[in-house]
Amino acid sequence: MKFKEAKLRVIEIRKLLSKWSKEYYENNAPIVDDLLYDELLFELSFLEEKFSELIIKDSPTQIVGSPLESSSFLKTEHIIPMLSLKNAFNNQDLKHFNKQINEFTSDYNYYVEPKIDGLSISLLYKNGNLFRALTRGDGMIGEDVTNNVKQIKNIPHKINNLSNIEFRGEIYIPLTEFEVINEKKFESGEQLFANPRNAASGTLRQLDPQVVSDRNLEAIIYWAMNYDSNDYVWHTQSKTIKEISKLGFGTFDSSQKASNITEVIKAIEIIGSDRYKLNYEIDGIVVKVNNSDLYPIIGHTSKFPKWSIAYKFPAKIEETILLDIFPTVGRTGRVTYNAKLKPVKIDGTIVQKATLHNADYIRDLDLRIGDTVKIKKAGEIIPKVISVSLKKRKKDFKIWKEFNKCQKCNKNFIRKNNEVDQYCINFNCPSILLESIIHFSSREAMNIEGLSTKQIEKFIELNWIKDVSDIYKIKNRREELLKLEGYQEKSVTSLINSIEKTKNNYLSQLLFGLGIRHIGKKTSKDLSNKFHSLDIIINSTIETLLSQDDLGEVKSQSIIKYFNNKKNIKLLKDLNSLGVNPKSKFIDVDKNNKFFEKKIVITGIIEGLNRIEAKNYFESLGANVMSSISETTDFLISGKNSSKNKLKKIDKNKVIKLKKINDLVV
Repeated sequence: MKFKEAKLRVIEIRKLLSKWSKEYYENNAPIVDDLLYDELLFELSFLEEKFSELIIKDSPTQIVGSPLESSSFLKTEHIIPMLSLKNAFNNQDLKHFNKQINEFTSDYNYYVEPKIDGLSISLLYKNGNLFRALTRGDGMIGEDVTNNVKQIKNIPHKINNLSNIEFRGEIYIPLTEFEVINEKKFESGEQLFANPRNAASGTLRQLDPQVVSDRNLEAIIYWAMNYDSNDYVWHTQSKTIKEISKLGFGTFDSSQKASNITEVIKAIEIIGSDRYKLNYEIDGIVVKVNNSDLYPIIGHTSKFPKWSIAYKFPAKIEETILLDIFPTVGRTGRVTYNAKLKPVKIDGTIVQKATLHNADYIRDLDLRIGDTVKIKKAGEIIPKVISVSLKKRKKDFKIWKEFNKCQKCNKNFIRKNNEVDQYCINFNCPSILLESIIHFSSREAMNIEGLSTKQIEKFIELNWIKDVSDIYKIKNRREELLKLEGYQEKSVTSLINSIEKTKNNYLSQLLFGLGIRHIGKKTSKDLSNKFHSLDIIINSTIETLLSQDDLGEVKSQSIIKYFNNKKNIKLLKDLNSLGVNPKSKFIDVDKNNKFFEKKIVITGIIEGLNRIEAKNYFESLGANVMSSISETTDFLISGKNSSKNKLKKIDKNKVIKLKKINDLVV
């Protein structure tokens, strides 16, 4: 590439990276995948190395994080700059890193720890007291988020060390909490967080510290320096982690020493194979020279320390053809765009659809029907289109235009208060009705087994279902059902019995199934447990609701508004007349069981239950399942591969070891 071409390409890349960086760091709303960002950053770095005269001070290769232009938090300079880490993408990169270390010293070993996908934080302690917490910001200046950080349970306000110490680490949101937050956002019709990292970042920058407390953020700390002497408190990383844990901070359980680069690669393979078992997201492994006395000798660049590197896990990515782009309307009316793809196998499953989020996402990627696109699927997350292969694009591929009308009801889409998302506001729209019925019937709501989406679509098409109460009238259509293709006597009987069985479901299931704005699964359970009766909830005053813990103004007003709506009251009366008679889940629970109204934390794997099922099981016994250990924790349920850190933080008499759920004595 000639200099003139390189210059134009560098300008183009910098413009894109600056835009994407602002969305990622400041707005907590990434518009492209990390992989695409890393690819362009690597290309920019390559071009700047080849044509050094193109390097400028404000280039993304020279800046850590993002400039903070619009924030309500006080900007404060870091005592010691917070550098970023250079990335390694394969074993060859790791060996090259090792070779560079060997040029400075031959007497060294490594420390290997997971790279959590969170929000970098600096914690300054003066005379043993936490007095300031700063975000990374641009590496030189961060935002003062001290009041919010004090809401995080595993960041102590006081430590048993009177030196003036700066600790660094990552703030993150546990995956179980992330699911709860996005569930609440879905219920209220708000835009979902794109990933746990953005949920953590968005939470920490809330102006109301109570929001931070409610969302149960946690922290992992891995760095400590005496800022008076500008020296590391402990002189090996392995000793640092051990001492940090003793002070009450959260640390990684799976970090370890490695004698050489071969052992580093082996450790990466082991940690990487187990990463989906963790309750937080990691996107790689950090490799550090263990002895911090060597750091000044090895040195650093303006952006990266030379004694450490971040190995990034390769994403599971495949290429396929984008066949179509189509919108779907959820039960709140929000429009989500989806991709229809030429079938491709990723991680053992055939993928034919992927999420495209909203119209802005499609425009930012400049997706066009017929394009060859890259898609990514991590764990059990919905596949996502992350980039397009411009080299394979044909000239006749048309620029995509967003939909202006709902395909189901032909009503115009709107945007509320200039939001990114579009909405269908026709609540007689078949799509909204369909999604409402699907939600009501879902496993976590009324759990109507055997009532499939295709069946619901058919019943709506036949005008048999106009609201959720009509589900319970299906039994009156037995003869009509038997005339439909694919319906036999046995299957019809099974469906009717399944619907009838849900009439005696718990009150919490009905409340959640109704889809009351802002009222998710947890709040539905809390309401059921506190009031025990639907009539009591319906007739509650705003003062009564506000007096309950964890409800708050928004949820309380939403409940009042829902039950003041005559249409909703009629629906509940219709359900009651059809025999739907919900009761509180705890009416039949033995309140003498040792977990009733106790605060418990679950760690490790319990045979026979996944993470969500284990949480639901203990909640069914009346327990309050928390994500982190605190002074008020009553029990720690310890399964296979339990967190050593959690076991250290609690009295041994409060630990209940449990391999199989059938072994539990309540």
